[in-house]
Amino acid sequence: MRINSLKLTNFRNYKEAFLEFSPNINIFIGDNGSGKTNILEAIYVLSLTKSSRYGIDNDLVKIGELNLDIEGLVSYEDYDKKYKISIDKFSKRVYINSTQIKKISDYISKFCVTSFLPNDIDIIKGSPSIRRNVLNIGIGVLYNNYLKYVNEYNSLLKIRNEYLKRLNVNGFADSKYLEVINSKMIEISLKIYFFRFNYLKEINSILPNIYKKLTGINDIKIFYETNLQISEYDEDKIREIMQKKYKKNLSKEMMQGLTLTGIHRDDLVFLVNNQDAKIYASQGQQRLIVIAYKIAELLVFKKIKKEYPVLLLDDVFSEIDIKRRNNIIKYLKEEIQVIITTTDLSDIEEDLVRKAKIFRIKNGQIKVKGGAKCKKKK
Repeated sequence: MRINSLKLTNFRNYKEAFLEFSPNINIFIGDNGSGKTNILEAIYVLSLTKSSRYGIDNDLVKIGELNLDIEGLVSYEDYDKKYKISIDKFSKRVYINSTQIKKISDYISKFCVTSFLPNDIDIIKGSPSIRRNVLNIGIGVLYNNYLKYVNEYNSLLKIRNEYLKRLNVNGFADSKYLEVINSKMIEISLKIYFFRFNYLKEINSILPNIYKKLTGINDIKIFYETNLQISEYDEDKIREIMQKKYKKNLSKEMMQGLTLTGIHRDDLVFLVNNQDAKIYASQGQQRLIVIAYKIAELLVFKKIKKEYPVLLLDDVFSEIDIKRRNNIIKYLKEEIQVIITTTDLSDIEEDLVRKAKIFRIKNGQIKVKGGAKCKKKK
């Protein structure tokens, strides 16, 4: 898939902007704060309906305005689709071919991106919630029903936590009601665990080879750390362990008003040479681990969907030496549409620059040089 064009209204520092992209390589060059990263963010929001940055949706609206629109024309193998997202103080609405999609989960996974952004190093350094979110997005863009399961689980989790708090106050448990909630959460958890274990199995099957091409080291894997202490998907075993843990932890959960067992407390551990990269890897090594993971995501997407997502790279080359830069570029095949930001074209391989459509940004103004436009299908 490729994004042909992007139209922005009141997004970040852009009052209005219209861009047409090359089907292959697009480079946005500008000083920090000029607005180049905002273009990538807009594409990301158009795909996933929320920003990769921290903050609320309304922060995306240009200062002094009340609402924003992001519109994109996306090409697939033999058809085009128009996507639109509108955000204001009160709501967020999404459209495909001018038809409003009522559920956000039915919109996501239609137009897909894979990205490497500056804060992605938090995948290694940050909290477990960041890693769970990355995992959910990676699976969610492949399987639309996965996000529905996650949303259903979160709704049940909220209900269970509220009931536990009431139990702590009243000191009386309706065991049948709690059993119903527990049973529903276990069944939804089984579906989520199935997706997570299988997805990580796919990632781990290709991650060592990618990391070796980037660094010369192939001893890398992602360990899925659950509080069930399981290392593979086993439906009967997971169900049994969760039932026992719900029963064993009830008193403690009532005191805390929190559910202590489940997918909402799981984590990913990146192991290089059997050591936790969060503790033992340098920041440069962590950056390369994340890049390798993102490339693995790209290739798994291709394997399952039979096409590549759009690849967003925000200033990815500036802190990487030339050798590893070139190793990354080897993965940028012609059938992948790449959108890159940089402050200096010298950070990017000359051959890549020659093939690219160049967008120069200064104070929110965009000038275009070179590159073929995406052709709109009739």
